[in-house]
Parts: sequence; structure tokens; C-alpha cells
Amino acid sequence: MQASIETVAAAVSEGALVEAELACRTLLQQQPALEPALEWLAYVLQLQQRSPEALECYRQLTERNPYNADHWSNLATLLRDAGRLEEAERAYVTSLRINPSDCIVQGNLGLLYMERGEYVRARSLLTEATLQQPHVMSVRIYAVMACYECGDTVGVEDLLAGWEAWPPLSEDLRVDLAWVFAQLGRAMEAERLLNETTNASAQRPRTAARLIHLYERVNRLDEARALLEQLPEPESLTDEVDRYEVIAAHGVMAQRGHDPLMTRNLLERLVLQTKERKHRGNLYFGIAKACDKAGDTVGAMQALAEAHAIQLENAAQLAPELLEPGVEPIAPSTLRVEPSDLGTDEAWRQAGDLATSPVFVVGFPRSGTTMLEQMLDAHPDLVSMDERPFMQAVAERLQQRGVLYPEHLWSLSESEVDGLRQHYWQLVARTAMLAPGQRIIDKNPLNLLHLPLIMRMFPKAPVILALRHPCDVILSCYMQNFRSPGFQVLCSSMERLARGYVNVMRFWVHHEALLKPHVLRLRYEDLLDDFEPMVKRIGDFIGVEDATPLLRFHEHAKQKGFISTPSYSQVTQPPNKRAVGRWKRYADAFEPLRPTLAEVMELWGYDF
Repeated sequence: MQASIETVAAAVSEGALVEAELACRTLLQQQPALEPALEWLAYVLQLQQRSPEALECYRQLTERNPYNADHWSNLATLLRDAGRLEEAERAYVTSLRINPSDCIVQGNLGLLYMERGEYVRARSLLTEATLQQPHVMSVRIYAVMACYECGDTVGVEDLLAGWEAWPPLSEDLRVDLAWVFAQLGRAMEAERLLNETTNASAQRPRTAARLIHLYERVNRLDEARALLEQLPEPESLTDEVDRYEVIAAHGVMAQRGHDPLMTRNLLERLVLQTKERKHRGNLYFGIAKACDKAGDTVGAMQALAEAHAIQLENAAQLAPELLEPGVEPIAPSTLRVEPSDLGTDEAWRQAGDLATSPVFVVGFPRSGTTMLEQMLDAHPDLVSMDERPFMQAVAERLQQRGVLYPEHLWSLSESEVDGLRQHYWQLVARTAMLAPGQRIIDKNPLNLLHLPLIMRMFPKAPVILALRHPCDVILSCYMQNFRSPGFQVLCSSMERLARGYVNVMRFWVHHEALLKPHVLRLRYEDLLDDFEPMVKRIGDFIGVEDATPLLRFHEHAKQKGFISTPSYSQVTQPPNKRAVGRWKRYADAFEPLRPTLAEVMELWGYDF
């Protein structure tokens, strides 16, 4: 049969890729300048997973016809798949210069920025593309993911509005959307999406692996273990995404095991099976925790050094400015409101009342704020929101208006502050439904850096400051796998963590003395030593008549399901002292930190 473009198309439709390739090459021998033949050859080579050869075809196409946007886009996608992201970026940008309205190319460039961790650039491109083509589901879902990574909760909610009426999604898009819902604590919607492939045998391993993550996250461990047994071995998988997801599922379930030696051995095998270095960080954190449980502090510190080295490489891509000499990763801790900023009129202190103000739970991360939140949420008159960055969103709103934050909060008029309160309550209403008489619990550890904003908006709000031995806090943070680039840099060394902790506490002490909030300082160790009386003290402080429900917080947490913070597995257990004084086993690592920490150790009444 004589080769023609039609015969190539027919062969491809029948799956006869070898014949299609032969026909393409015959046509190119006969007519070397025949562009459609080279396009089909590139496509056929892609179908055969011969990406380097396909890439070369697309490169030739861009040289022959440099004004064809599709050629540049196809070249860019193959370059991106090959990990050549800078070249891919240039090719996508060239494609968009030729056809600026191509939302698919905008989406792909946005995805590239997400892969590089440049979430702000990704969000801008992807949300713009979604506005142009709102029904292109892939671009919309990637825009949702980018907004989430940027902490843009309003953008996430806007883009997800009406998602139930969206057209059917591919399995990969369902998995991506389920991931977003899982991060938002909407576990039922995430599970529904992951289970939409009715024939489980037809699911990609990636989908089953994500379902295991979800079950583990909501403490449905028996279901997670049963599904884990059905996963193929990672070595048998050729698809890198499936392979990584299966390894990650094995890793997260291994950390739920009760035999630390077995857990460590499994995680170390998984490290060897993980090709990309950036994906090994989670596993090294798991190895460190297994070593810690087994009493192997040297092994734990070695694994943590590996984990943080990988994270620091990631943070260097996401936010290189944080690694500059002298840069404080938690920059707001260096800011101050001074007495002169308050003026002489103290009428602002009369706004609102105790009964209608939020209850704020703050403290350095890993200080027991999640346990406090679950205790309060167990009371029928109190409703928590999980960890939401709503005060940060209000602060960003002010900064976008050009307000110097936090110094100029007291230069705002009362009507402007009322507008801030309305914005805050609108954000709350998207997350929590309050029945008459119920009050909101706003637990976010680093809201202690928003104490000036809390006081300006809700001057009578009760604020609980969670405290814990600074060395236990620092060790726990160092052992934790944080997603935020700022915290990845902050926690990259014990020395940097100690300086950051001291800076944050100096911020708090300065502003507590200046603003005089209605505050309860609550030490984690005191709470565990004298649990029932301390629970009553908490109830009296926030104004609830019967604090008894707070005593059974762990039972409430089990029923709640999804808890977003790293302590989600611990708070389903009765209060215990297993983590108290853990730092003493790592005392040698804290010796160099003594001068840095001496100030806060004395301040909060702790000893080395």
C-alpha cells in the first residue's frame, strides 16, 4: 500500500504503530519537507514511549516552522517530561507569544512553575487561563492546587464552587482534586472522588495509594492496611508517578507500625527504590522517627540531616531569598508595634465582647495547640475550624491596600476595622456553621505573630498561649516534615530553629506587655500533670459553665475524622507524657543552644 497521511492516520487508529512509523519515514524519504509526516512521526514515537526521538522531531518542526505555536508547545511538554524545565519554559513562552489565548499552554506553563515550586507565578497563569476557559477542567484543577499552595483559601473556594456539576474527570484529575479536598479536611468528597473508578482492578496504583493516604489520615487504619496489601510491589511499576505514590503509601503506613526496627528496615528499602532524591525526604523523616522510638538517637539525627538537606534543596528553589545571610525565615517576628503607634485614644479596647469574640489558640508549632483545639472542639458550645490562615488573609488584605503592617493598625478608622471583622467572619462562614450560642475556636499556632491584629479587631477575645519546654518544641519541629518553605528553612538546623523560636517569643512578650490581651499562658507539662483542674481552669477562662466534655477530647477526635495538623494521630489517644522530656536523650545536640535559649528558658520557667 502506498504511504500517505491517510494511511498513517488509519494505522494509528488501529494501534498499528510500527506500520504507522514506517509509513511516516517512507513519506519523509519521498518528501523531506512534508511537515504533516514529521508531526505524525513525532506523535507515533510518543505513543511508543520513545520520547527522546519524538523530542528531536518537534525540535526540527520548530526550526522548519517557527511560527507554529503547537510545535513549540509539544516540544515544551516533552522537555518538561524530560526534566529540562528551563528549556521547556522558553518553549512554552514562545508558544504563548504566537498564541497568547491558548489556555492549555498557559496551564502547562503553570504546571511547570508548580513543579519548580514557583506557586505564585503558577497561580497567576492558571487562574487567568481558567477565567478564559472555565470549562477546561485540567487547568481549573491545577489552578485550585496552585491557590492552595499559595495559601489563597478564597481562591480555592471560588474555583471549587459548583464542582459537583462539573463534567466527568479523568482518573488523574480526580486524584488531584481529591488531594485538594483531603488537604481542606473534606474527607468525604476526597473519598468519593477516589472511589469513582467502580472497577477497583482498573484503578491506577496511584489512585489506590492516595486512598490509603486518606484512610490513614482519618485513622481508618484497618481499611488502609487491607488496601495496601492489594498494591503491586514498587519495583514492578514502570510508571514513575505510580511508583512514587505506591512507595509513599508504604512509607506512611510503615510509620503507623509498632515495631520501630521493622519500620526502619522497610523505609530504608523504600529509599533505595526511590529514584528521585526529592522524593526521599518524607522517607528519611519516617526513618528518624523509627530510630527515635527505638532509642537510636544517632541514627535519628543522621536521618534528619539527610531529610533536611533534601528539604533545603527544595526551599532553595521555592524561596531562594530565605537562604540569604541574615534573613529571618519568619520575618514577621522582627516587626514591632511601639507605644507611639497606639496613640492616646483607647476607645478601641471597647469593641466587641467576650461571648461573641473568637477564642484564639496560639503558640509555637509543636507546643500542644492541636490537643487544646480538640479539647475545646469537644464542647458543644464551641466549634473549631481546623487550622485556617484567616488572620493572615486579613493581614494580606491590609498590606495590599498599602497599610504598613502591623505598625499602622491603630491609624485605621473604626469603620475600616469593622470591614476587617466582616471579612474575617465571611472567611469563617465558608468553613464553619455556627448554631445560635456557639463560639468559634481559631487555632493557628503562628497567630501569636498576629497578636496586634487580634487585639485591634477583637480586643476582648480570650487568647490561650500554648507553652512547652523549648527544647522539646525545637526537637519536635526538627523532626517534623513541614510543607512551608519558610519552615523548611527555619527547621533546617537546630541552631536556626532556636534563633527563630527566641525571635517569635520576643515578639510575643513585647506585644503582650504593650497590648495587654486577655490571655491564659498554658504550659503543656502542667496540663498533663494536673489534667482535670487545668481543664476547669481553661473552661473558666473562656467562659463555659461545664468543662467536662473537654476531658474526653480524644474520643471526640476519633469521631471527627480529619485533623489537618501533624498531631492528628496523637490527639486520638488519651493524654500521656510520652513526649515530655524527649529532648534529654538528645542533650548533646542542645549544648550549643544553651546561650541562645537561656532567655526564654528563664522566661517560661524551664530548666536545662
